[in-house]
Amino acid sequence: MSQENRIRATEMSFRILDEVHRRHGATAEELTEATGLSRAGVYKHLRTLVRLDALTNRDGVYELGPKLTQYRLQSNDAQFVVDQTDRIETLAQSLDAPITLWVHEDERCNCTYVSQSEGREGFPRQRGDSESLTESPPGKAVLAHLPTEQREELIGPDESLPEQLEQLRERQLLEERLSEAPKWVSISTPVLNPSDEPVAAIEVVIPNDRASSIDVKNNIRGLLTEAANQIRVGML
Repeated sequence: MSQENRIRATEMSFRILDEVHRRHGATAEELTEATGLSRAGVYKHLRTLVRLDALTNRDGVYELGPKLTQYRLQSNDAQFVVDQTDRIETLAQSLDAPITLWVHEDERCNCTYVSQSEGREGFPRQRGDSESLTESPPGKAVLAHLPTEQREELIGPDESLPEQLEQLRERQLLEERLSEAPKWVSISTPVLNPSDEPVAAIEVVIPNDRASSIDVKNNIRGLLTEAANQIRVGML
């Protein structure tokens, strides 16, 4: 490939990334129409971008991948949290349950790390997942601590969410069945920086039957919030 062709290929990759970002996800057909590139050409770029973790394929809809999620982190606090993988692994082993780590950007939260999920059939989370702050349990954990004006703008006309977020702020925990995977329950807690600003959320995802056990009350909730507090202290 000549240097000129390499430059054009790079430019097209960035056009695709821009289009995916603008649309909050796009199909190959939409990208073909938006870029004017052939279908085969679009798929060639998409395969490369997925392989590099720049994009993630969700049932035919391409979204920004975990690599770009990490590059987009704008604060030292957020990067500090993302680097706490050893702590997340230790927590997952203590709880014998998968732990996910989420950071937020604008109106969405993005899963940057998943621990201890191997061999758990049907586990509903994976690195690169992106969800709305108003619909995702870890997203709500972040949303509850955003400035009032920003929070109200994101919530919109939803009348039930403000009360749920108020309870979340008091308890620092949200326990909620996953709407897209009702056999699993999410228990999420926010990670706040020393200025009480939400930086991320830690989530443990367990089967329904375990969610109703005494283990949740005696162990999981306490260890989850303790881990978030330890990360907060590390930012001082």
